[in-house]
Amino acid sequence: MKDLITLTYWRQGHPLPVESASDFYYVNLARHLYNTICATEMGRQSTKAWVAETAMTMAYYLEDVVSGLGFWHVFVAKHKALYGKYLPFYTIDETNYYTDEINQTDIYFLLWMAVQNNKRETLVNPENPYLMELAAALYHQLDKEFEKAPINDDLLEHLKSPQTYQDFEKLILTGMKALGATYLFRPFTAQTERVAIYEVDRLLVPGSQLSLREYTVRFMQVFCKNTGPLALKGTEWLSALLAFWGLSEESRRVAEMQILPLAYYRLNDCNDQQLTLEAYDGEKLVLSRDIFQPVIEQLMNMNKVCLTTLVHYGGNWMTAGVVSWYANERLFTQYSSMRMERQRVNDEVYHKVIEANKQYPMVYFEDWNAFMEWAKQHLEVGDEFKPTKEMRNGKCLALFADPTEGMTLVPNEARFICDPSHNPCYNAAQARRGSLLLLITPGNVSTRMLHHILDCRMLPDASLPSTKDADRGKQLIQDNLDFIARFMRTVDY
Repeated sequence: MKDLITLTYWRQGHPLPVESASDFYYVNLARHLYNTICATEMGRQSTKAWVAETAMTMAYYLEDVVSGLGFWHVFVAKHKALYGKYLPFYTIDETNYYTDEINQTDIYFLLWMAVQNNKRETLVNPENPYLMELAAALYHQLDKEFEKAPINDDLLEHLKSPQTYQDFEKLILTGMKALGATYLFRPFTAQTERVAIYEVDRLLVPGSQLSLREYTVRFMQVFCKNTGPLALKGTEWLSALLAFWGLSEESRRVAEMQILPLAYYRLNDCNDQQLTLEAYDGEKLVLSRDIFQPVIEQLMNMNKVCLTTLVHYGGNWMTAGVVSWYANERLFTQYSSMRMERQRVNDEVYHKVIEANKQYPMVYFEDWNAFMEWAKQHLEVGDEFKPTKEMRNGKCLALFADPTEGMTLVPNEARFICDPSHNPCYNAAQARRGSLLLLITPGNVSTRMLHHILDCRMLPDASLPSTKDADRGKQLIQDNLDFIARFMRTVDY
């Protein structure tokens, strides 16, 4: 156990590399919590690594609340702003709920989050008796420590200091640590990292500097992707944290930050003070020439195309991560053509679907043949439109059209979607068993299709087996549909 919960590992879970005497107390507490968890049925059925991570999560939570670090406060404040209540699932007497004190419902949620993160393929009942029993034991232990737990003054002082964020690079590095390594965000890093790596590697030319690739991946997964238990962008999380730390100007700048993910740009113009990059859609972006020193000076006569991530912060455009220059315009031309063609096709398909379906974005089909018959008539596609095996053998297809995403076609899901005026495939009995999976499975439907389904309340049958009764199982889901989608899908919410 001591090998799993160490001082070094504990400090890695902080938003800044600040050492404090209080670290020793919290490491020792985490080890005691580890023993508490191991003594329960849930602990005996779990890996030692999961038990250690969960014990540290509880210790981080106590340190956060006692020290006023703000992570838990920002989370529950954001949840309340979205849903009118501090937490999902659990009944809270808000007259007796204080974010600067520990609460038993907080422990319920944190333990549910830890268990859920270990079982991403299904939804764990937040009222599971074993979970509730262990959470009560952990709360009892933390409650005894609350009055004597030390404040991490060293960390708090640095978080509240404007010097920590005095320039763009310091701000970004702190943000990447705060939203990547701390206890409320660490469970989501695997999802965001996987998507960011894919997006970086598909554009990055082999042989690029590994350290810059790593920085770009970290930047994109924190600032360009939904993250955390509410699937918010990193700028929204960081802005709220900075406001909590009393840094209103820094908070405003982060809230106004505009980020353009990794892309190719053409060098349009250059002089002694600045250079102008042209995006694939023709937009011109002016940057200070100093950002690109010294490479730009050495290769000025050769450079034609730049691959980078651009950030507008404090009134200026600047780069984040990889900055690669290429002498040939071919990469930009190909990238630009691909983006523009995709945009054209998506918009064209969207309008065809809308016109054929009386301005409604969703169409339902019994099977692939029914879809192809409709598509040949309205989308002007031929037999060259080849389906996957799953699509060809699938039943109850659902189509969704959007001007940004184009057309999304998914097999087997239409039977779960309650759309009375349009969906003949809907089956209430099957929906009671399958609609929850539609909600929680990343990638099975597009982001905008998911939002349309949620906004129109098309999953009224989604429920969860409950130890209380069927009505309670349904209430748990229906009262928290949007939160569940955010938590389980994260990146593609």
